[in-house]
Amino acid sequence: MKRFKLFLLALGLVASTTAFAANPAPISEGTNTSKELKKMLKTPEFIVDHDMEAQVLFTLTEDNEIVILSVATDEEQVASYVKEHLNHKTLKSDLEQGKQYVIPLKIKSRK
Repeated sequence: MKRFKLFLLALGLVASTTAFAANPAPISEGTNTSKELKKMLKTPEFIVDHDMEAQVLFTLTEDNEIVILSVATDEEQVASYVKEHLNHKTLKSDLEQGKQYVIPLKIKSRK
């Protein structure tokens, strides 16, 4: 009986965690938010010899300050660059504070 109660408790925790897990809202190319983030990133200081991509997951604080949650990429220099140029910067946007957002990032090589 004790194991059964423990199993039910664990099942309840898993179910509630899954129910409250937030799916990040995507930010489309061409929106004001996308354009402002692009301005903040400018041109990378490192050599771009091939096209690079990343998925940037972030949220906003009450003061509209960007908090980078993760940068999904195979290129460590891209992740560092994004964090350095966006983390804790103020974003002039009407995005909901505290909600998670994801934006695709593409850095093209200059051939």
